[in-house]
Amino acid sequence: MYATVQEIREEGVAPEEASDARIEAAIKRASDLIERLTGQWFEPREKTLILDGNGGFTLFLGVPVISLSGVKIDGRAVDLALLRVYNSPEDRKNPRIHFSWGFPKGKRNVEVTGTFGYVEEDGSTPELIRYACRRLVVKDLAPLSDMDAQEERKRARVISETTDRHSYTLAQDQRFSGLTGDPEVDGILVEFMAPPGVGSV
Repeated sequence: MYATVQEIREEGVAPEEASDARIEAAIKRASDLIERLTGQWFEPREKTLILDGNGGFTLFLGVPVISLSGVKIDGRAVDLALLRVYNSPEDRKNPRIHFSWGFPKGKRNVEVTGTFGYVEEDGSTPELIRYACRRLVVKDLAPLSDMDAQEERKRARVISETTDRHSYTLAQDQRFSGLTGDPEVDGILVEFMAPPGVGSV
């Protein structure tokens, strides 16, 4: 999860407003939402990705590589020394591996095992993701009786309004369509979205 109970307390959520259990549940919801909307996760996780061979020398992945522990093609192990792994911070938006013998075309014929995740060089969650999570949690915890907080929630989604014979319409950025409704959080999440056109992992 991308925030702690203590961090949410430091944002001003008092014990009488929400219990630790309620905060933990809200953090989980926000963390899950961030992952679903971005198509990424932001902590190191050991995974085995089952991918389609593309007939080329480079295989593009849907999530950044931290380290590899094994690769199999058509069930046969590949010598990792023959692979080039693109896992620098600059490669997080274009995660891939290169194999000089190539990845033969096939359906689900390449198995890549290792540690993956969109993380900083030290393995930590990007601070912007942690900030977005805290912001989502605090908004989620706003009591229904807090009219100011509820109005803030509504304003985040308003695109057109008419008052006293005056009206305005806000332009909608299509990248944000269907996200959280919070323009600041949506702007952050768009920056961390998985590359388009890459097969799911």
